[in-house]
Amino acid sequence: MRYVRPTTLLAAGAALLLVGCGDDVTDAVEELTDAIQEDLPDEAVPEDLEPPATDDDAGDAPSSEAVDIDPRSIDVTVHHGGLEYTVEELAIVDVDEVHGTELVFATSVFNPASSSATPAPPIALRWDEPGTDNVVEVNGRGEFRQIPGNSSSSGEIIVPLRPDDLEVFDDRSARLLIGASGRSAAQVAVGGEAVTIDRLPVQQPLDGETFDADGVLVTITEAEVRWDNPNGSHVDDGTALLELTYRMENQSDSQSCSTRGEGAFNLTLPDGDAIIDLGVSERCVRGDQTETDVLTGFLIDEDYAGDYTLVHERGDDADEISFTLVEGEGARADERDTR
Repeated sequence: MRYVRPTTLLAAGAALLLVGCGDDVTDAVEELTDAIQEDLPDEAVPEDLEPPATDDDAGDAPSSEAVDIDPRSIDVTVHHGGLEYTVEELAIVDVDEVHGTELVFATSVFNPASSSATPAPPIALRWDEPGTDNVVEVNGRGEFRQIPGNSSSSGEIIVPLRPDDLEVFDDRSARLLIGASGRSAAQVAVGGEAVTIDRLPVQQPLDGETFDADGVLVTITEAEVRWDNPNGSHVDDGTALLELTYRMENQSDSQSCSTRGEGAFNLTLPDGDAIIDLGVSERCVRGDQTETDVLTGFLIDEDYAGDYTLVHERGDDADEISFTLVEGEGARADERDTR
């Protein structure tokens, strides 16, 4: 707002009335204008006054520094829900300023089972927020087709990162989770400081171990430490599954059955505690018959290395074996016997 002294306005107005019309009027108006401007206080028209910002200037405002995420080769295989996911490459897709960026992971999935399966695992990208103790997790999605048994199919894992995600993103600690958080998810290292947790089954050297109880010869044909149940669900974090596949050969002419429900097997752990099995897939075998590919399992600690004793009860009889579980790298389906 501009302020004008009243005395100046009165004097200038009087001069205008005396002049009348014509060129003299014009001269009077100019004199009036000059008088008003000369009489303004200094603070009314500061010399350093800047014009208000316009829309054209909005684009000149400083923006946050863009996060540099480079495409890369990953080539890591992990296991979840009975399927093997090989995360091959990472591509970066810039969407727009509102939606941010998409991380696109080219992924091949192998189905080692005999029946078809459609991959639909929970997906998330996790990283450590720089300068804090916070862990950030952003949900993603998988785009996969149905996969026939003993076949592979290509697809994509897509993780959207919005601008506010990018502001706190840390490439070095980034890891891709395949599976539900808290349920022994597989983890693929994306950044150089992240760790891969492949959850591939770890085979144990128990093949050929036998129990002889109630006239039935029970022979272990495969032993694995896993993180998924036969139904595809995963065990809780901090837990592993010792899964045994065995054969029952009834050497008598009478049917023989193990305990109904749980408790056909009793496992003594390295710390001396004892647990029972989760159940068996087949408890009875007819006289002079053989049942193969029977399953049982035990929930054990994820740090499972140590000495164990396993007792099998059948009727009023029982037999036991002792063995050692060894931690090691998991094996892909083409490197091991599959179910």
